[in-house]
Amino acid sequence: MSVPQGQGEEESQPSPEPGSGEPTESGRIAELEAELAKLNANYLRLAADFENYRRRKSQEGEEQARYGAVALLQALLPGLDNLARAVSHIPAEATDGLAEGLRLTVKQLEDALTSQGIRRIASVGAPFDPRLHDAVLTVPAGGVSPGTVVAELAPGYQIHDRVVRPAQVSVAETAPDPPPRKGAGGRHSSRSESEDPSAERSVN
Repeated sequence: MSVPQGQGEEESQPSPEPGSGEPTESGRIAELEAELAKLNANYLRLAADFENYRRRKSQEGEEQARYGAVALLQALLPGLDNLARAVSHIPAEATDGLAEGLRLTVKQLEDALTSQGIRRIASVGAPFDPRLHDAVLTVPAGGVSPGTVVAELAPGYQIHDRVVRPAQVSVAETAPDPPPRKGAGGRHSSRSESEDPSAERSVN
């Protein structure tokens, strides 16, 4: 009986031997698993990068919403200062339309700033704080504690917890240390010499 052509050849083909250059089934599985692990690591890295990007953009958006008015406030402050300075020169007893209109305008502007989280920095009577105050002058302490703000030369403002402009203030200066007392002969007297009897006997 004749054998169909090609059938015997297929049955006689040997299976690939280890080390023959042809990958075995287990080797191919190992390669696929390594490739899958590499792809999975890349995916996790990209996912982490995207999460960091999303978090950063969200934080930037929150800061923009919270502090976005800083530039506008800095542009408006000089005009508000001049208007408030003009109102401060109006006599308190003045009740004409112009005086009342200026007072009302300043109050409305300050109320609008407060509604946006912008508030004026407390200065007079408060301890000097270099984060909030800019010391322009120092004056004798008088009846206040040294380091106390005694006058405000220009108001300061902050939006939420960020200082937009520190207040320009004058501060009570610290009293200088008294000069050391001098004893006889121009020598500095010391407490030990004045209280130690033996020191007096040695002088005599």
